[in-house]
Amino acid sequence: MNNSLFLRMTKYFLLILFGLFFSINTLLAQPGCTDPLANNYSSSATINDGSCEYATTNYSLQQIAILPTQILETSGLAFFDNQLWTHNDAGNEDKIYQIDTTDGSILNTVIIANSNNEDWEDLAEDDTHLYIGDFGNNDGDRMDLKIYKVLKSQLASGIATAEVIEFSFSDQVDFTPSNNNTDYDCEAFFFHNDSLHLFSKNWIDQQTRHYVMPSEPGDYVAQLRETMNVQGLITGADISDDGVVGLIGYNFSGVNIAWFCFDYQGTNFFSGNKRKISLGLALANSQTEAITFRDGGYGYVSSEQFASLDAKLLSFHSEQWTNGMITSLNEIEKKMPFKVFPNPFFENVNILLEKEGEFEISLFDMHGKLIKRGNHSGRGVLNWDVNALLLENGFYFLEVRNERNIWRKKLVFQK
Repeated sequence: MNNSLFLRMTKYFLLILFGLFFSINTLLAQPGCTDPLANNYSSSATINDGSCEYATTNYSLQQIAILPTQILETSGLAFFDNQLWTHNDAGNEDKIYQIDTTDGSILNTVIIANSNNEDWEDLAEDDTHLYIGDFGNNDGDRMDLKIYKVLKSQLASGIATAEVIEFSFSDQVDFTPSNNNTDYDCEAFFFHNDSLHLFSKNWIDQQTRHYVMPSEPGDYVAQLRETMNVQGLITGADISDDGVVGLIGYNFSGVNIAWFCFDYQGTNFFSGNKRKISLGLALANSQTEAITFRDGGYGYVSSEQFASLDAKLLSFHSEQWTNGMITSLNEIEKKMPFKVFPNPFFENVNILLEKEGEFEISLFDMHGKLIKRGNHSGRGVLNWDVNALLLENGFYFLEVRNERNIWRKKLVFQK
């Protein structure tokens, strides 16, 4: 047999094998709900088709601080380089503010040159730049939507000069003004995969549309990608390091809400699991306006002054709902000042503190319910006997905090 004939036969044989492999995998693939925490979880499902349904989930945000008078109309949040930043919305000064994560006090104020606060509504950030979304559009008639892009390296000087990104929405053709009666308001966005992702605030149908556009200065048409029925008004958005999308807002009943989207396909964030969390009444939280992740599912929410209610800085922990089902499929390890062993645990759990200091240590179940709490001074091993807690098999979360930081780690209890 000559070499040419041998090569043709080999290629033909490999094509047949590839075809058989593809056909078998197609037959074995089973679409369905892949989240064990969902009501309709299917143990046979191998492909998440976005069909998961969840029981009503209530959660209380933890209040960190009442915000100072300079930022009563806080509307956006961003966390980077261990710093938390915010700004006010329409008609306020062209400034952003660094705030303390423990007491909400203002640490730094930065003037944004070459900008105008027509209606700043959210912050986004990449490795080198901070983005300010000037796209609030309560009347639905704005034709001057902008995003300001500033270098993070300029913030320390107290003045940062903005580049300008101008845009319009690909599907908007009607610009008739109608106050709080439009589906083309926008108050939420984040940066991801070299693009800006915007989420509309729909006053009429209470859905949100996801748009995508470039992050470089220029004039663009933001392209509509997908729509989700969020049953409310979305006022802030962020994406965690491990790919969980968080949306914050409220509904017309005065209830603050959050949505967490995860295990999706590509950057179609609404194609996977979509879990709604009820955060309670605005009477407790004020009007929730912004969200940002920090690490390990932990993050911050800010709410603006509403009627006689104070502007607030609050915190949340979302990993109890996403259950480690992150888009990257691998849990990102964070540097923590402690180790936990054994994990999975049964009768005892040991917490090895590797740094000096005063620490508060708490154990929560996957719904955020406090199971056990204690304090420890200095480094060393803290041993907890959990026999009397009557724990059920499943996921739990250990939280360790000091005056400046909070760390969380997922644990498994297994009898």
